[in-house]
Amino acid sequence: MSFFILGLISVLLAFLIIKYITLIDSKRFQDLIKFFSGIIFFALSIFLLLRGFYYISGPLLAFSIWLTRLKTIYAIFNSFKTINTKEIIIDKKEAYEILGLDFSASKDDIVTAHRALIEKNHPDKGGSNYLSSKINKARDILLREFKE
Repeated sequence: MSFFILGLISVLLAFLIIKYITLIDSKRFQDLIKFFSGIIFFALSIFLLLRGFYYISGPLLAFSIWLTRLKTIYAIFNSFKTINTKEIIIDKKEAYEILGLDFSASKDDIVTAHRALIEKNHPDKGGSNYLSSKINKARDILLREFKE
């Protein structure tokens, strides 16, 4: 029975991790992968150092320090806090919902949907600043995938 509960918790945890990974920004995901792989390499290099494999642990330690450098740690730390409280934060799923598109939308579909929505909701035509900025943010998030 305990293995069943442990398996259920593992599946639930894997599901939550996969859901989190699919919703985060690719740059943030790269920073997290660099950081955690650096921590794993650091632990492995310490283990190899204690076992006497100095010729392997030295370069591995240098590589782990390079992966977990201060720039990466600072980027991860800043990704969890919001510096500007007026900044609109949305994920990919919400961006698709705002523009009324499905996940297989092309670049032209995104631009067309954005243009149609911004024409209706532009502040110069009686729309709100908040709504138009959300539409622009959704476009930026979805078009970022095509630029990379």
